[in-house]
Amino acid sequence: MATENGRGRKPVPITLLMAEPAAVIAQDEAEQAAKLFKALSDPIRIRLLSLVRYSPGGEACFCDLAEEFDMPQPSLSHHLRVLVAAGILDRERRGTWSWYTVLPEPLRSLETLLHAGGPLADRAAPLRSSGSRQVQKAGEPEEYSKKRGIPGER
Repeated sequence: MATENGRGRKPVPITLLMAEPAAVIAQDEAEQAAKLFKALSDPIRIRLLSLVRYSPGGEACFCDLAEEFDMPQPSLSHHLRVLVAAGILDRERRGTWSWYTVLPEPLRSLETLLHAGGPLADRAAPLRSSGSRQVQKAGEPEEYSKKRGIPGER
């Protein structure tokens, strides 16, 4: 790559792996997490999970959940079935009604992925510089760096 004076710049290596190798999520864990994220990717399902989780005794009857939503019974049943299939909710039949409870393990696994320092949050590997070029002092305004003539800053 040529510059104005005809001299070229040396390419800068870029590190694509942004996390420590031990923190990179395994394929099977990624597939399970994707299944959970997909099940929770609908606002109705998020609300259902919240309603069940904070119901008295930690369980909710379909009849009580249906009162909270203005939708046909088959549509609500579909959303609950998705949450049950993903392993987020457990369903127990009592007579003609279904009762739902939250299974804590899937939510714990998502929490492990998303908490600060976990594989999906705040764990970037340090970037390596390609030289000893000083860019800008911490807290120094960019205009001041330009006046000092720091190479590469324009």
